[in-house]
Amino acid sequence: MTISLKLDDSDRERIERQLASGRLRDASAVVSAGPELLEELDTARDHWLEAEIPARFADAEMNPEKLISGEDVFAHLEMRHCSRESGR
Repeated sequence: MTISLKLDDSDRERIERQLASGRLRDASAVVSAGPELLEELDTARDHWLEAEIPARFADAEMNPEKLISGEDVFAHLEMRHCSRESGR
């Protein structure tokens, strides 16, 4: 199948950088890498949503002593922010 793509200058530059690195043999290989990476990202996201998040919630339910209150989190963030601001 042939697909025509319209690339802007920044896309062309990215392709040229990849070719110059020697990792990929031609522009078609560079363009093919994009959908492959998107599929990998989708797979990782799906795993995170379907396995990691439920496991974390289950762990939180079984070990509530590990949880940190929202007030404590925001107090810590505010303290970090203030210390960074004072250091400027």
